[in-house]
Amino acid sequence: MSESVARWALLFGNFVIGTGVLAPAGLINQLSAAFDIDVATAGSLIAYGAALLFVEAPLLAFFTNRMDRRALLTGALVLYAAGHLASGFASSFAMLLIARLAMIGGAAVFTPQAASAIGLFVPVERRSSAVAFIFLGWSFALAIGIPLVSLIGAYTGWATAYFILGAASALAACVVFGSVPRGLTAPPMSAAAWSRLLTTKSVLLLLAVTTIFVAGQFTAYPFVAAELKARLGADPNLIAILLAVYGLAGVIGSVISAAAIGKLGAPRSSSYALIGVIIGLALWAGSGASLAVASVGLFLWGTGGGPAISSQQARLIAANPAASSASVAMNTSVLYAGQALGTALGGHLLASGHLAGLGFIGVALVCVALALSLLAQRRFAV
Repeated sequence: MSESVARWALLFGNFVIGTGVLAPAGLINQLSAAFDIDVATAGSLIAYGAALLFVEAPLLAFFTNRMDRRALLTGALVLYAAGHLASGFASSFAMLLIARLAMIGGAAVFTPQAASAIGLFVPVERRSSAVAFIFLGWSFALAIGIPLVSLIGAYTGWATAYFILGAASALAACVVFGSVPRGLTAPPMSAAAWSRLLTTKSVLLLLAVTTIFVAGQFTAYPFVAAELKARLGADPNLIAILLAVYGLAGVIGSVISAAAIGKLGAPRSSSYALIGVIIGLALWAGSGASLAVASVGLFLWGTGGGPAISSQQARLIAANPAASSASVAMNTSVLYAGQALGTALGGHLLASGHLAGLGFIGVALVCVALALSLLAQRRFAV
């Protein structure tokens, strides 16, 4: 199989992974009604899953370091498929949560190791753009996957959405197995090498940027559908359209970033993306009952979200190419830590009746992330 086919297969794998990780955001109103729970509790599916991902991503990267990348990535998607199929049969929220936690290891493995694997068969000069390309899968998940999940959940039931995700995961496993070269293994990483990586100041600073940026986003994102219903009385069609606006903006931003990152460099690309998130999230937070302002805010917010994550991955690979498998896994780990922290914070504010404050707290956190990003660029040139 050609390099191009393998790149598209890994992009599709990330699409499935991203859609599954964020599916509760699209189904939050349906899950709340089906299990007679509040929105904050439904959102905890993201928070608990992300907390486990935070732990599993680096541990699984360490323990699977010597495995063939094709077998590892395929196995991760098979686990993901089984977990989504089991989720569709859940008869209680507790069972749904257990199924999610059981399958989440597939996501912990796939995204970081896909980024690591592509670096093993793509020339160095195209590595940053290749990583950015396969991360378009997450942008497509936001643009297409989550709106579709939202519509399917509203019109055919939340369980059907999980069954379709299970089938899509199985298909992704097949195309990854059929296209990724066999025999790819990452350079061995000892415990001492992991320790050195985690004491490198530039790496720690970049990981802090990811954590805080994602926490800022996820203070608000998991509850967008609920906010649209509360603020605007939005029906399922309008919710899906606006989720698609956010996601489509992420695709546009990621495509532009993938094309420009080679010229601008990953640090500048990251800063521009974070600025886009700050402006968009501020507009969303202040939009009130205005559909027009909310739409513009979601679009601008979306343009920065995807590129910021892929730029951070590229920065970490550049900071220590020999430890790319570990550093990308750590970035994925703290990304999920940010999701868990942000969702937990947003859920707490929501449960406390502070719905209006979600977006503004998110803006403040992303501003902190931007300041740290500029510091890393100035002090360490990464």
